[in-house]
Amino acid sequence: MRIRTELADTDEIVIRCRERNSKIRAVEEAIADVLRGDSEIVLLGDGREHFVPKSDVLYFESFDGKVYAHTADEVYTAPYKLFELESIMPPTFIRVSKSAIANIGKISSLRRELVGNGEMTFKDSDKKVYFSRAYYKLLQYRINEMRLEK
Repeated sequence: MRIRTELADTDEIVIRCRERNSKIRAVEEAIADVLRGDSEIVLLGDGREHFVPKSDVLYFESFDGKVYAHTADEVYTAPYKLFELESIMPPTFIRVSKSAIANIGKISSLRRELVGNGEMTFKDSDKKVYFSRAYYKLLQYRINEMRLEK
């Protein structure tokens, strides 16, 4: 599969494919989410379903067989697996360890240890999550890429 961008007078997104399979539908949904703006995700907490803007989520972590979604003020249970979240969340969410996905748009600092994991903190929150050194280069690349786009 190739991805190509052409500059034109009008904005138009065309997907050319041999068949409309699940991967193509996932791409269509991701594009639709971006075009809609800040869409929401359904998260569980206090016996209720909460409709939380995706951009409010700082990170997701897997612990004891459950996935938890952390915002600046709350912790919710996510009815998804981490691999599912990787495909339904915006591109600012990336895998940072085997058990965590973080919103790189909300990161305020990174502290890398010489051996082992590093630690990231988030804007307007005292929450932190650890990242694996195996994911550090990708994390650093994506943060730099995002900042260059602004």
